Amino acid sequence: MKLKLLFLTILLCLIAGCSNAEKAVKNTSEDGYESIRKAAWEFIQEKGWSEPAEGNWQSAKVEKIIADENYEMLDTDNEGKEVAAVSFQDKENVVVGTPLILVDLNTNEVVGYMPSE
Repeated sequence: MKLKLLFLTILLCLIAGCSNAEKAVKNTSEDGYESIRKAAWEFIQEKGWSEPAEGNWQSAKVEKIIADENYEMLDTDNEGKEVAAVSFQDKENVVVGTPLILVDLNTNEVVGYMPSE
C-alpha cells in the first residue's frame, strides 16, 4: 500500500513539473511580446551593451511596469505610463550587467532604460 502511494505521489509530481515547464516555454515564446523583445535586443546591440547578456532576444523576460524617474527616459512622454520592461539573463561573473530596457507597448519603440550594476 505504501509503495502504491509513493508511486502515485512521484507520478503526480512529475506531471505537475512537466506542465509547469510547458507553461514557462509558452510564456517566453508565445506571450505576444516577440516584437518587444526584438526591439530591446536591437537597442542593446546598437549601444554595444549585449556582451554581458547570455543567450539572445528570445530568452528575455518581459513584464509591464509604470515608467518613473528611476529610469533614463529617451522619451519623457512615457513617464508615468505603462511600458514593457525587458530584462536579459546575464552571463556568470560579469562586472556590469545588461541594462533593463523599457519599450512602448503600442509602438514597440525603446523609450528608456535602467543601467545595470
